[in-house]
Amino acid sequence: MTHCSVETLSCTRVRAPRYKRTTFSLLPLLWVFLLSTGVPSLLTAQDENLKFIDNTYVDYIKTVRFHLNGVPHSYPLIELNGSDRLQLSFDDLTDEVRRYSYKYIHCDQDWQPSGLSPLEYNKGYSIDYLEDYDFSLRTLKEYVHYELVFPNRNMEINASGNYLLVVYDEEDETIPVITRRFMVQEKLAGVSGRVMRPAQIDKIHTHQEIDLTVNTKQLTVRAPMRELRATVIQNNRWDNAVSGIIPNMLEREAVRFDYQGKVSFRGGNEYRNLDIRSIRSPRTEMASITNEGDYYAMMMEADRPRDNGTYIGYFDFNGDYINDRFDQIGINLADSIQINEDFGRFNFDYNGEYIEMTFVLSTGTPLDRDVYLFGGFTENQLKPEFRMVWNDLIGAYVGRALLKQGFYNYHYVVEQNPANSTTPRPADRFTYDITEGSFDETENDYLALIYWRPIGGRYDRLVGTKQMNSNTD
Repeated sequence: MTHCSVETLSCTRVRAPRYKRTTFSLLPLLWVFLLSTGVPSLLTAQDENLKFIDNTYVDYIKTVRFHLNGVPHSYPLIELNGSDRLQLSFDDLTDEVRRYSYKYIHCDQDWQPSGLSPLEYNKGYSIDYLEDYDFSLRTLKEYVHYELVFPNRNMEINASGNYLLVVYDEEDETIPVITRRFMVQEKLAGVSGRVMRPAQIDKIHTHQEIDLTVNTKQLTVRAPMRELRATVIQNNRWDNAVSGIIPNMLEREAVRFDYQGKVSFRGGNEYRNLDIRSIRSPRTEMASITNEGDYYAMMMEADRPRDNGTYIGYFDFNGDYINDRFDQIGINLADSIQINEDFGRFNFDYNGEYIEMTFVLSTGTPLDRDVYLFGGFTENQLKPEFRMVWNDLIGAYVGRALLKQGFYNYHYVVEQNPANSTTPRPADRFTYDITEGSFDETENDYLALIYWRPIGGRYDRLVGTKQMNSNTD
């Protein structure tokens, strides 16, 4: 809400009162009662249109970040009963306080509900509320910034494996607004691995292959080829994950996943960098910068395809992005009281500006297929709002995205029909060949996940992980 003074001709936004948990203290107990009495219909009613992927379902929520608390560029992976916590944050551009609730769902290794009751994997409430929020500070586009850190005293975890975090708007709790995947591991199996060039001639210059060795000394494995499975993901992307990998070599106290061509990934190219931490002097070359009233607008100098067969290495975040602001906020000394009150909010979470960013890819002639922006800010999906359109006047594709100030990675990808496969992956819908190229030298991060379902077990336990980098492993 806003309070305006006629005498000073100034306006100051007044914070809405925070919600108090005491108002809803009986609700978690009601959920526990319903679960214990076998009434699942109220839970399943919330799962309408639920996708078990990283996804944002409404257009007024932007800049969804999910990572280890205090480590912005990290995998959403914690240890069971460990001290690490996960942090979710996002901005609501409606500029009004909403009541958001959240829960998490235990999944199997294929990211489907495991069948466990919430009481079996969550020591706390089955559903809780986001209570940490505040308004943006001195920005053109006003928004409300929300944060959640968990596990916490209200929502605990007591089973390893895959989980889906689901956030709902209390006004319509049948439709989710955010979903995010995360993993909880038990450190029972030592995992070693290496990233290498494939042996296959047709992939040797374009792909990277991963071999794994898993120490099973602490596991009571009776049938390794039946009980153990591995999944490998590249750059925190699940759209091109290689999953369900069976060990193919057995040793006395170890198993190996050593295939030729099966656990391989396109190396791709280094991500393109977009640095808009400063509006006055962005470090990415811009053709124009304007003030549109509610937000800033920028148009970059045209990019060009990189399919000429030449690899150039440089720093990137492997598709991720980090929000930051270099510009200093103008401060009026007459506002010293308000400044003291808001001092803790003078950071990019609350004062980052939103920019309507125009991307330009100059190809000279139109392609016979659609071109998309792709990266962490598109949730590694081909989303309609990130489809680029051909502009005949400039001979280029143009696409727009509303981005908060920061440092972003992105690719241009071209849609294609899925490869001939009974189970095509989402990544099979597009190609880098025309716009980016693919090289075995490209620096990429990899995460290997080892799942164990003992004979008679009811869920897939995550018993070991290994983070690797193509430049060091």
